[in-house]
Amino acid sequence: MTLLNCIVFTWYGLPFVSRNNILIWTINATGGVIEFTYIVIFIIFGPKKERMKVMGLFALIMTVFSAIASISLLALHGNTRKFFCGVAAALFSTVMFASPLSVMKRLPVPLNVI
Repeated sequence: MTLLNCIVFTWYGLPFVSRNNILIWTINATGGVIEFTYIVIFIIFGPKKERMKVMGLFALIMTVFSAIASISLLALHGNTRKFFCGVAAALFSTVMFASPLSVMKRLPVPLNVI
């Protein structure tokens, strides 16, 4: 989710989507490169079962990003493009920061919690 968040925010910060956002796209492009490097290292050295899962998730991430980029380039213009990409970036940012909470369902709930 962090990779998707970084590449969508990088896309949002590019001049043909929203102007004067050099910090947004440079910081998120750097984060995207770091996340991509992490994923490649995991795919090379990780266990086979988890490698296949990560490669599937990576394919899903690239598909979602390709859809966002294609829609914003081909169907939207001006402020509508900026709004669409901004909403997508905010949505994926929320999902990225909420994703660690998915572990909560795996934890046992003590019965004496009030």
